Amino acid sequence: MLKRRKILNMDNKNQTFARFSMMVGEDGIEKLNNSRVIVFGVGGVGSYTVEALARSGVGHITMVDFDEISESNINRQLHSLRSTIGKSKIEVMKDRILDINPECEVELVKKLIADDIEEVLGNFEKVENLEESKDLDNNKKNCKYDFVVDAIDVIGSKVNLIEYCVKNKINIISSMGFGNKMHPEMIEIAKIKNTSVCPMARTIRSILKKKKIINIPVVYSREIPVKPDKSELFKEELPTEFRENNEIPRKTTPGSNSFVPGAAGLVLASYVVRKILEWD
Repeated sequence: MLKRRKILNMDNKNQTFARFSMMVGEDGIEKLNNSRVIVFGVGGVGSYTVEALARSGVGHITMVDFDEISESNINRQLHSLRSTIGKSKIEVMKDRILDINPECEVELVKKLIADDIEEVLGNFEKVENLEESKDLDNNKKNCKYDFVVDAIDVIGSKVNLIEYCVKNKINIISSMGFGNKMHPEMIEIAKIKNTSVCPMARTIRSILKKKKIINIPVVYSREIPVKPDKSELFKEELPTEFRENNEIPRKTTPGSNSFVPGAAGLVLASYVVRKILEWD
């Protein structure tokens, strides 16, 4: 699929990306401006990824998330404020993106993440041997997105998205589990086969190994999770209207804070930006 080339007029950008252009050059800023990234899951991790991509000058951002903001999101999710409770996460993030860069093209997909991956990303001829899908760049021209970011917090949905991207040779990076953790400095980027400690990474690694998927890049933490204290306050939290209307059951919820999920989201964004720029 041919992507429409956008010309970024630096004179009209009010120096928004001037500091970053000192590092990557105007050609780098233009490359980012012509890039397209889709983020699945815009919560504690994904909201920081989305904003960092916008502040880096990515010219097209698609967000996929069905959920609305609740009070318990306020401690860790970038879009969550008293004034935004009950609003769509991706709609609030769209307003933030356009306030950062009014020229950014923002697309919203408000649906259950496990549904219609093919509809969102496209239908491609699948490769027979998943082990041969290590070089995902070879098929990039067939996908309307330069990169897929998996910031979903449900294992089944994550596996489905990863498998789809690998089969269709679409660039993807996946976030692992960052709940019940206190040390952002222990976050790393690695291939899924090289991860350790993280319970979510262990489960996903086992599932993907059976599918012969071992080289997907992931962001994970080597920190041993703390045991959460499930307080009565949290147990009494009401589900959002969307969850009630669609009969979505509550999932097991870990403890979380303001700094570990956000740091993971920034690491995800940094990886995507460097890959688009062919930095390393």
